[in-house]
Amino acid sequence: MATQTETGTIAAWKDDRGFGFIRTKSDNKEDDVFIHISSLNNMSRRPRIGDVIHYDLTEENGKIKAVNAIIEGVEPFSEGANCNTLMTVVVTAIISSALTAIIMTAVL
Repeated sequence: MATQTETGTIAAWKDDRGFGFIRTKSDNKEDDVFIHISSLNNMSRRPRIGDVIHYDLTEENGKIKAVNAIIEGVEPFSEGANCNTLMTVVVTAIISSALTAIIMTAVL
C-alpha cells in the first residue's frame, strides 16, 4: 500500500450520513478536512472520533477533501475475504445437505 501524505485525527463523524472532518496538524478547526466513508477503502470498521487517519488530499469542485484514507491500527478487509466467506457458506451447505440425506436414509 502506498504511503499517505497527511495525518490527522477524526474531529467529527456523522455515522448516519457517512462523513466527517479530520483535524490536521495545525489543530485549527478552520483547517479541518472533509472525509467521506468512500475514501476509507476496505476498512474493517467505520471511523470514530479520535481515530488517527492517514490520507491523501485532493480538490473536488473547488474544495479540499481526504482520499485514499486508512485508520491507524485498523486492518483493512483482505481482498480474499469475500471469497473465503462464500466458500465457507457453500461448504457448510453441502455438508449440511449430506448429513441430512444420511440421517433421513437411516431413519427410513
